[in-house]
Amino acid sequence: MQTKNEEKQMRKRQSKRQVLQLIETQTSNIDEIIHAPLIDQTPVCNDPSLVQTQVQKQEQQRVELRGRPKKYTSQEQAECIAAEQRQHAQQRYRIQRQNFRAQTNDLQFLLIRRLQKIVINNMQDLLQINDIIERKNTMQAIDFN
Repeated sequence: MQTKNEEKQMRKRQSKRQVLQLIETQTSNIDEIIHAPLIDQTPVCNDPSLVQTQVQKQEQQRVELRGRPKKYTSQEQAECIAAEQRQHAQQRYRIQRQNFRAQTNDLQFLLIRRLQKIVINNMQDLLQINDIIERKNTMQAIDFN
């Protein structure tokens, strides 16, 4: 009588043989595609210019199939579009700076008018206003250097 270990090994061998037999008998579409005869791609016409254009088309198709498609057709076109984008961005930033300066100038004039109408009696408030103005003056002096 066989031991339990030997019985297990016999069962494993039998199951492996069955799996191998199944793999060998099954065929798939991939096998058919791999073993299919290659189609002859030689041009029918003997005109050299036609042959050249067909070869160029085939190479272009191969290149197009690789990776992501190119965004621009040439380096010059890419540089031209990049220059336009930079120009538009600079224009947007210039407009934003102008708007910001206009808003701050309007606010400064409004504050000046309001300060002229009000008499400030509190010494602390006057000192705070003076400190703010002096900080601004020192910042401008640093910017000029």
